[in-house]
Amino acid sequence: MIFKDRNEAGKLLAESLVEKLDSESFVLGIPRGGVIVAAEVCKRTGAPLDVVIVRKIGTPFSPELAAAAICEDGMLVLEQEVVRMYSVSREFIEKAAERESTVIEQRKLLYRGGRGFPDVRGRVVAIIDDGVATGTTVLAAINRVKRESPRRILLGTPVISVEAAERIAREVDEVVDVLRPVELYAIGEFYQDFSQVSDEEVVEVLRLYGRPRYPA
Repeated sequence: MIFKDRNEAGKLLAESLVEKLDSESFVLGIPRGGVIVAAEVCKRTGAPLDVVIVRKIGTPFSPELAAAAICEDGMLVLEQEVVRMYSVSREFIEKAAERESTVIEQRKLLYRGGRGFPDVRGRVVAIIDDGVATGTTVLAAINRVKRESPRRILLGTPVISVEAAERIAREVDEVVDVLRPVELYAIGEFYQDFSQVSDEEVVEVLRLYGRPRYPA
């Protein structure tokens, strides 16, 4: 199965989440692509939308291979096996984390306009991404949300590797997905259109489906 685009993927995912979320729940998209998927979940379930901002830190020789991920409160999640296999130094990770923290602060201001992290205490929270290969960035997002004491945490994604699903299932109440292929090399392989999402698109989606309403 190949999704036409993130909107179609989000609609299919929403069908599996409609009985699990309502207007008192919260949907947190991982920017940027995950926010587009999350918007379709919000349309179907009535849950408000916000973001949980995470940045991947690649290895020195392969930026796409995650050595770590940093979340918006500064917490790092390390891929110990990758760090060890590729001899990624602590100094490299710390310098990369500093750079990515700057990007995170810029996006917090752009996406939330100065608002703090949403109040999800006691709520059902669905963290949404457009695909999960290794799970590093999602785990960083999960750790961030856990510190806000939600009632339940779901991970929702159109496509996730078997290995990542098993790993993440130990950290959340439920993993909800449309596809769980045995082999997953690149998320884009499961989309006809996997073009980059702009900051402007993210801001517009948050304006439409966020709570409180974002300014026009």
